[in-house]
Amino acid sequence: MQHESKWKKGDWVKGRTVNGELMHGFVVDYNHEEGTVKIHVVACDRDTTVGRVIETLGYLIKPFPVTPLNGQELRSMTDLALITSDRDWFMDLSGQLSARTGRTVGDSQAQAGSWYWSAQH
Repeated sequence: MQHESKWKKGDWVKGRTVNGELMHGFVVDYNHEEGTVKIHVVACDRDTTVGRVIETLGYLIKPFPVTPLNGQELRSMTDLALITSDRDWFMDLSGQLSARTGRTVGDSQAQAGSWYWSAQH
């Protein structure tokens, strides 16, 4: 019987290696049958592990806490998505920025659309 993994490729995680070192990184692959996760390590207690892909047990890791982006960070990330030609990421970030802008502008401007030129109003 195959179990559905709670991890997806690209998920940021933190936890321990099978040797007990604290680390964090992102998921590269996972094995449903054995319950293991391959992680590209970006920080670790053992310096030689940083930058490598390690395999650890799924129960030794948990999601890395993600703080919400502020408006300037969203705009910077949107620029990065444009530079890297990542359309899906750009659309996702633009939607977040649009929703945020819609909450902060007046009702008449929000009704006119969240993307607008201030000189038009």
